[in-house]
Amino acid sequence: MNRRKFFKNSVLSAIGTAGLLKTAEAAEAAKSTDQNVQEYDIVIIGSGCAGLTTAIEAADLGAKVVVLEKMFGPFGNTIYAGGNFNATNTWVQKRDGIKDTVEDFYNDLMKVSMYRGDPVLTKMFAEQSADVVQWLTDRIHMEWKPIDVQIAPMLGRCHEVGGKLTPGGNQLLRNMLDECKLLNIPIHTRTKAVELLRDESLNCTGVKAVGPNGPVTYKAKGGVVICTGGFHNNKDLVTRYMGGNVAWMPLRGSAIITGENYTLTQPFFPQYVNMDQFHAGPIHPTTRANPSNMVNFGICVTPQGKRYIDEGQTYVYVGQNTPKLIKENRAFIIIDSRVVDEPIVARRIKRYQKAMAEIYKADTIADLAKQMGVPVETLESTVKEFNAAVHNGTTDKLAVPTTLEKPYTIEKAPFYGFMFAGGMTATFGGPKINPKAQIINTEGQPIPGLYGAGNAVGGIFYDNYLDGSQLTAAVIWGRIAAREALARAKAMRS
Repeated sequence: MNRRKFFKNSVLSAIGTAGLLKTAEAAEAAKSTDQNVQEYDIVIIGSGCAGLTTAIEAADLGAKVVVLEKMFGPFGNTIYAGGNFNATNTWVQKRDGIKDTVEDFYNDLMKVSMYRGDPVLTKMFAEQSADVVQWLTDRIHMEWKPIDVQIAPMLGRCHEVGGKLTPGGNQLLRNMLDECKLLNIPIHTRTKAVELLRDESLNCTGVKAVGPNGPVTYKAKGGVVICTGGFHNNKDLVTRYMGGNVAWMPLRGSAIITGENYTLTQPFFPQYVNMDQFHAGPIHPTTRANPSNMVNFGICVTPQGKRYIDEGQTYVYVGQNTPKLIKENRAFIIIDSRVVDEPIVARRIKRYQKAMAEIYKADTIADLAKQMGVPVETLESTVKEFNAAVHNGTTDKLAVPTTLEKPYTIEKAPFYGFMFAGGMTATFGGPKINPKAQIINTEGQPIPGLYGAGNAVGGIFYDNYLDGSQLTAAVIWGRIAAREALARAKAMRS
């Protein structure tokens, strides 16, 4: 029921039935036989941030482009996203008095990927991230909220889009779809790509799809850009590459992301990388309320009332490790009343309220424990021990040390508890791309006419990333893919 309400109230308001869906209906109304074969400079599969970025950039450069979307709207990960873009040396940082360097940014990006992220792509990410924010401002008319300075290594790099729609990914898509409408970019919804066309030399030449009126062949002079996201809701692939326990994690991301980045590209023998890696985070298991960074503002405890993890780690680390450390994959964040008005915390509490997820509140730790179904004496002991360690400067001596520079004690009533589980947001693996957004094969050579962007590709992220990095990467390589595919289309014409 919550998912249905989300689609009805948030998604449809974001995309606008008079915007995207009107474009789709016009395309679907054409039933003449010549519509069974259509020809474009560039064919894009997927209408999230990466796909729409590619389409807008390509259209701005004069390309004839089409976007294929298997759903009746853009229901991939972007619409669930907070709308955060990870970047440095931006005009927004300068506005907010935040100083940073590309070198420091690059080093932190590599560090969180355990130095297994592709160094060339990561360097490009760091160097081009500021241009992403500028392009979104100038071309997509995005507004930006004041930057929250977070724990290291995030610092002041997380740029959150502003606007009336929430979450921020909704507003991002709304603005992008408005631009697509102005550019008359056809977005063929309910059109599922079932095969990538190829010639005898394994050049990608187009897409076979099934639309509302039957099969359609889309020929692509310049190439096809895969922007379908990863495979986090393809239980076969998740189990194969990550194991059955991971496949049972609740989803934080879209339920329609099912692995077309893998199933469509296989015939081209691409080089798949980082297939066992994924992004995770805390999530309320039934309502999908997302506490994310709130885990850094109190203590995280097991259903038995004991701390089990370092609250100084990122929310991604907490999400990845909660299922490993707690068999039932259930935990609680406990905070006190001093932090409820912190902007990061306040926004997360509103998420729980909007989703009608349980918020436990009590004037004593004992009463809070009873509400949560946690052993009273154990939780009281856990809180007392933690508070004492913070005051004595001995948090490194705790059974589970915390690395927060200034940990938040649990002392001022009322106290709050929020239940969560470790959930899967997106996969990091897929066909590897080179700096030109070309998908490369097992021999390390680019596959002619086949490009990728967004969560569909592999090689950029491993183990973890700084918050907002996937949307930033989607814009960087979506724009690059548009330019490269159009250049190829022009070369094919001559």
